[in-house]
Amino acid sequence: MYLATVKGAPETLRDMFSDIPEKYDEVYLELSRRGARVLALGYREIGKLSTQELRDLTREDVEIDLRFVGFVIISCPLKTDSKSVIKELQYSSHKVVMITGDNPLTACHVAKELKFTPKPTLILTQDNDNFLWQSIDESEQLQLDYDYKTLVKKYDLCITGNGLNYLRENFNSFLNLILPYITVFARFAPKQKEFVIVQLKYLGYTTLMCGDGTNDVGALKTRGQQKEKIEKERERRQKEIKEAGPPRNRPNHVRNMIDQRDRLQAKVDKMMKELEEQDQPQVVKLGDASIASPFTSKLSSIMCICHIIKQGRCTLVTTLQMFKILALNALILAYTQSVLYLDGIKLRDLQATLQGLLLAACFLFISRSKPLKVLSKQRPLPNIFNLYTILTVILQFTVHFLCLIFLVQKAKLHMPEDVNFNSISTESLEELSEEEKEKLFTPNIVNSTVYIISMALQIATFAINYRGHPYMESLKQNKALLYSILGSGGVVLALTLGIIPELSAQFEIIDFPPDFRIILLQVLFADFFFSYVVDRLCLWLCGEGRTKAKR
Repeated sequence: MYLATVKGAPETLRDMFSDIPEKYDEVYLELSRRGARVLALGYREIGKLSTQELRDLTREDVEIDLRFVGFVIISCPLKTDSKSVIKELQYSSHKVVMITGDNPLTACHVAKELKFTPKPTLILTQDNDNFLWQSIDESEQLQLDYDYKTLVKKYDLCITGNGLNYLRENFNSFLNLILPYITVFARFAPKQKEFVIVQLKYLGYTTLMCGDGTNDVGALKTRGQQKEKIEKERERRQKEIKEAGPPRNRPNHVRNMIDQRDRLQAKVDKMMKELEEQDQPQVVKLGDASIASPFTSKLSSIMCICHIIKQGRCTLVTTLQMFKILALNALILAYTQSVLYLDGIKLRDLQATLQGLLLAACFLFISRSKPLKVLSKQRPLPNIFNLYTILTVILQFTVHFLCLIFLVQKAKLHMPEDVNFNSISTESLEELSEEEKEKLFTPNIVNSTVYIISMALQIATFAINYRGHPYMESLKQNKALLYSILGSGGVVLALTLGIIPELSAQFEIIDFPPDFRIILLQVLFADFFFSYVVDRLCLWLCGEGRTKAKR
């Protein structure tokens, strides 16, 4: 005596029952509105059948005239950190949506519990051959062609997989209009989930989907295991052929009997393997989701979404500030090392080594900044070529350039009168001998001034263009970078003031006249102040990323 038992969604099994009890719909709908997962149970006595008759039965033959047994009510409490993660994502100007295969009423209840559907929710419900918008308690109904601007302003929307198919076939343009405003997608198949993500990307939205991946990974792993089995079987057969050697001379009837036995044995083995595979559940191991996803988290929590966004923003901002710093330092060095080189300015080996070590420490520690623990509302700029980056680089270099020109002119005025300080053409420089070139580039006030201000400007570039909050730890929190900048600034200040004569002599920095030393310090501080003001003004005007649309 065989008995067929069936479980499934109440609305799916409804047409399979031979006798539907009273208040069937009311009971499961009310339970779903409370957030429970509801499954209907049914059975049917098939009777006595042979093994072959049982194998010939189709699913349609079994799932008919079932007897209703009852409902299975499953409570799925929310994870402890889900509410806090959703709250943080909403605070950071992200729109949160749910795509699930569960009942739309259950999904809407969960969305309300997580507080990302603050407005009344309308579900796209089928009414005979048409669809209409219906509230959760069925007290309010709106036509499908209701003005979508008013609709999305007053309500949160939920659609089912059937509703999605209906809109795709009949109102595709309307679907594209409301898709970014839908908050809950329920009773969705894996292919429909993929369609939503792809379509949102097509509409210009940046999306991040978080899931366990079990809907897709199982088939991928099965395909990979079958391929592996085929390869192993092929290797086994080749090994047997090699070990068997040349075939012996056997009578034809003996060879036929052996071949028939082998074929029968292979068929039996194949059937046994198929039965074993059917009995064993398909296990999805940790890490299998990485086949279809660029990120895999070992945590059974959606907190990983916040981690990815924090790390991504921190990396993006670090990249942007590095390009700004490199651009400014390149412009400063281009001026000091090419244009002023012809006026007798040249870095000695020790000077270049000191400058390289100080800047290398700053470059090292600025790239090791850590993201903040809380996401910010502000969004970083999405690419390098933007108005803020171009504007701040141009204006900051303008300030640096003016300071360089001013100090060089002041330094030339403090040169001794007997020194013939004229520009040297490239052709004239090539005609000089090595001794004459070395004599030409002797330490002087212009040489030392340009070296001091060049190093000071590059160090100031790190301090000014370090972004810090709200995407990464501030300069105070990044102790290594802070100490590197302060240490480098201290070395520059010591060389400027000449408080350590041995250090100045070691790096061939002359002792500046008192009045010029005051001017040099004033210009260095003024350059830092005005560059900082220029950068923060540009940041205030055009330094924040914009969202795709107001939600």
